Amino acid sequence: MKSLFTEHEILAGAVLLLFFLSLLCQITTGFLYQNMIKETYNMSSTENKMLKVCKLKFTNCYELHEKVANVSVFVDKFLYGIKFGPFSARSLQHLSGQFLLLAVFLAGAGACRAIIEEKTVGEISSYYILSFIMLYAYFSISAAVDIKGKKEILKTNLIDYLENNISARIPQSKKEQERLDELERNTEKKQAEITDFAAHRTKEEKKKLEPEEAEELEGLLLEFVYHS
Repeated sequence: MKSLFTEHEILAGAVLLLFFLSLLCQITTGFLYQNMIKETYNMSSTENKMLKVCKLKFTNCYELHEKVANVSVFVDKFLYGIKFGPFSARSLQHLSGQFLLLAVFLAGAGACRAIIEEKTVGEISSYYILSFIMLYAYFSISAAVDIKGKKEILKTNLIDYLENNISARIPQSKKEQERLDELERNTEKKQAEITDFAAHRTKEEKKKLEPEEAEELEGLLLEFVYHS
């Protein structure tokens, strides 16, 4: 095993680099799903951009069609579009597997080269031992990260929130808005009636004052004639 890292540094370095890249893709995907699961427990005030987009799309779709026929399909489509930077979560999973396969392939190529060069059994077996260690570590970390399980939890939480919160709240919001609109129309109507009534009273009062003014004028004229 020691000769592998001392005599074939480039090959050993390439194998380990690919192996660590495969682990990085697995851990990154698991962290992405875990963070979104945590945010789903407080969806009303979440700061996660992808979850905000999910809520907005669902609300728009619900208001446009007055319902969402299959929430599960809607959530599946959303999960397929989850991204970490330029890469989707599915792409990271595929890259993880591809990096591991390349690492094992290079280790196998190194073993074949050692056989052709008639190296010792210990030197040849070091490549196979390295491959077994990488495979064991990869599947152990994959089981610990449990991407499939996290994805199912995220899907369940999203379906629960969309069906039991948004779907129930949107009709109530519409009814409340209609009630407020009706109340506003009634208020405007009453204000118009009050304005018309006030104008009518003002007009009537003006009509009542006209005879009094005529009598006052008549009294002034009589007084003027008397004094003359």
